[in-house]
Amino acid sequence: MAAEKDNRSHMILFRVSPKEYEAINENKEKAGLRLSEYARRMLMGDTIVEAPPADMNILIREIKRVGSNLNQVLKKLNVLGIAHPLELERCAEDIREVLNLIYDTYRPKKKGDK
Repeated sequence: MAAEKDNRSHMILFRVSPKEYEAINENKEKAGLRLSEYARRMLMGDTIVEAPPADMNILIREIKRVGSNLNQVLKKLNVLGIAHPLELERCAEDIREVLNLIYDTYRPKKKGDK
């Protein structure tokens, strides 16, 4: 990315109305981007998503912690013959699905991504 940034020698200038400027400024704030990065991504056809809430990292860390604790408990139960390996895998998959849902909600999508 540094090489790409150094190679940015062309400038694009255009005018917008005050109403358009307000809308653009509001959208770039929601996305948590500088105006130049927001405009660059929009012009390249990337999908811009709102920046995740500030406490999203805390939520993800907590889900991972709970998942780790659950995994430890289920492994102990499995050793004791109480839990079935398929139950372990189902619980782990549920946790992965929740994390993927959070990541997919806030991960910026590039043009051509599904």
